[in-house]
Amino acid sequence: MSNQNLPTFTVNAGFHNRDGCPVSVNVNHPGVSQLHDHAVTLTDVASGDVISAQCYADEDGTTTLTWILDGLAAGESRTYTVSEGSVAGETGVQLKEESETITVTLNNRHFTTFRYATSHNTGQFRPYFFPVLGPNGREVTRGETSDISKDHVHHRSLYVAYGEVNDVDLWGEGSNSGKVVHQGFTQKQGGAVVGRLYTQNSWQTQTGEVLMTDVQNFRIYNLPEDAALLDLDLSFIASEGDVHFGDTKEGGIMSIRVHPSMNASDGGKIENAFGGLNEAETWGKRANWCDYSGVVDGTPVGIAVFDHIVNPRYPTYWHVRNYGLMGSNIFGGGTFESDPSKDGSYTLKQGEEMHFRFRVLIHAGDASVGKVAQKYHDFINPPVVEVS
Repeated sequence: MSNQNLPTFTVNAGFHNRDGCPVSVNVNHPGVSQLHDHAVTLTDVASGDVISAQCYADEDGTTTLTWILDGLAAGESRTYTVSEGSVAGETGVQLKEESETITVTLNNRHFTTFRYATSHNTGQFRPYFFPVLGPNGREVTRGETSDISKDHVHHRSLYVAYGEVNDVDLWGEGSNSGKVVHQGFTQKQGGAVVGRLYTQNSWQTQTGEVLMTDVQNFRIYNLPEDAALLDLDLSFIASEGDVHFGDTKEGGIMSIRVHPSMNASDGGKIENAFGGLNEAETWGKRANWCDYSGVVDGTPVGIAVFDHIVNPRYPTYWHVRNYGLMGSNIFGGGTFESDPSKDGSYTLKQGEEMHFRFRVLIHAGDASVGKVAQKYHDFINPPVVEVS
């Protein structure tokens, strides 16, 4: 297919420097639509540099073109042409399936493994990612390690959970705790730039009664190991009747348990968007993002969670502890502020949905070294793309 039959794409950095920034644009062009599931490249019109891109059909039938924008300074723009082809030496995001696990590699480097259970009658209480690997292949989360027996067995790496759903505990892993049970995938695909794991789950009581359902749509981007990104579009769905989320600290709608050597109680550091440090200045506080950093096997690493401006009750409260937990929690306001008048409980009525967007950034160093504040704007104020 001739490039003359395809549009060009001009991306403007806006007010922020862009490094390792995912860019996605919906394209209503028949020539681009024909590139679905093909290897695609973008060529910089000015420099001639060629980068990997990816073209795929969204669930609503629209066409999305996505790539990673590097080295574009604030106020500058760059124009690309698109064509079929691939960049030599790049394998992109690949998914390897085994029994109820999917291992994700980025250019043949292990990044994470998604673990799920399709039956209530197992020892697994919810889907989660472990390990999650950062710079120099260091584990930035805690999961299936000997340390898990020491405290809070239910803090399994990277996951979605909440402690009071119609008075059922879907946070812990006790004898009366409920479970989030995987029901299926709507998307399960790798690609040159982004891998998609779009899942559906049911939230069940200890006896298997369904309380509600959810959609957890994960996108994992093909970045170097010093700046990995995972996006989550999450929907809570009141499919079985009204759903009451109680006011409790016991929850992290987006939850992280960091590697033990990163704990703030052991030399690590918590920092939020307002400059609050460690548990005393971040626990129960509202903030746009929260970051946890430390040293793992000699390598300084960090992991941040971004709360999007479209999320309910933005910015979220944070359930974040010096012992290694970090989770967003919009329902615990009364508990966090020790003020019953600020009760944060909420009832999602039958048939209604509640939508969230989160981004997880794995980076080198602390929040400053990892440019967390800058990269937050990649999420909430992404570059603008003009198609012509």
